[in-house]
Amino acid sequence: MTWLGVLLVFKIATTALVVVAPLLLLPPARLAARLAVPAAASGLARLYSVALLALLVGYGGGLVQTWQGVFPEGVVWMGLVSNGGATIALLATGWARRHPALTALFGAIALGLAGAALYPDHAMGSL
Repeated sequence: MTWLGVLLVFKIATTALVVVAPLLLLPPARLAARLAVPAAASGLARLYSVALLALLVGYGGGLVQTWQGVFPEGVVWMGLVSNGGATIALLATGWARRHPALTALFGAIALGLAGAALYPDHAMGSL
């Protein structure tokens, strides 16, 4: 497997388990308490989780491309915008203080994808 493939597997697995599953599966009252929002906002959180699930499908397509020896440029840029944007949004809104682990996770993935964009040959090298 390539370095980029490992990063994509990590991104897919951690986002699915840490973000998407709780947002989709927690009861509305627990979800609202966990997010510190009114229970009525749980529908918006579920909508967000479906959007994240769609991104994970995109990452899965990029993972398949790495298995085929193809650098998934579009997926790398998608991930940079998604993870870099999430990091900036968490920092700008003050939510990074409440969710430092998620902020670090998104930031680290964005940095890894930036490295892949800058050095695609290295990113596609075998581990």
